[in-house]
Amino acid sequence: MKRRLIPSILLVAYSTILIKIVVFKDLPVIKIGHMMFKMGGTTEGQANVVPFKTILLYLNHGGLIIGGINIFGNIILLVPFGFLLPFVFRKINWKKSLAIAVAVPLVIEIMQTILHVGIFDIDDVILNGVGVMIGYEVYRLFNPDSK
Repeated sequence: MKRRLIPSILLVAYSTILIKIVVFKDLPVIKIGHMMFKMGGTTEGQANVVPFKTILLYLNHGGLIIGGINIFGNIILLVPFGFLLPFVFRKINWKKSLAIAVAVPLVIEIMQTILHVGIFDIDDVILNGVGVMIGYEVYRLFNPDSK
């Protein structure tokens, strides 16, 4: 039980920060030279339920920098979550991790939609889910005894 206490606290703390940033958009504007990045996301428009539509739109019309920030930002954002899961839930396997990798981003997107602080985007669910699975695989890489 003691071995799970710190990872459990970290997972709850990370989840809280994640909700604060992703759902409530509590993130400052980032300035790099003459460029400014507002990470608040879109709050107007139609939901995207077509996989890869937003990703392709960013890459084709937003440029590689904006597309890359969107894609890698959405992936990296949930890597720690996937990494912490096996520390808290010792019997988790890749199938359960995959279920969580779909469920958590789906809940985040639904919360954004219900609270009118964002638009549902299936691409965010996909990218966030990839991040969870990368985190889980990194855990497995460093813990060969895991299933």
